[in-house]
Amino acid sequence: MVNDLRTPGFYIIAILGTIVTAGFFLAFFPTLFKKRIHSKSVMYSLVVSDVYGNKTPLPGIRTTFQNKDVALSFAKFYKKQFPLYNFGIIHEVNGIEKLLIAKHI
Repeated sequence: MVNDLRTPGFYIIAILGTIVTAGFFLAFFPTLFKKRIHSKSVMYSLVVSDVYGNKTPLPGIRTTFQNKDVALSFAKFYKKQFPLYNFGIIHEVNGIEKLLIAKHI
């Protein structure tokens, strides 16, 4: 029963399996490692403006987020709670603020 594993076919399959596994590891490991290095913490800010377009603070609302989808979800929620205010999402890149979403919230 133990000697069945010592056949030439078993060794060929074991060697080919090792080569394929090592190939997948060598092909995909740098990609995964590279993505981990370049992951940056991104902040999104919620900007509130009144019906005249002036920026105004609303006390008690959350204004900073790490995820764009969460910021958009909060903007939609706040738009239902405060219908007379408009909400925009700002993303800061290298010290320059970029307005991502200002309408249709």
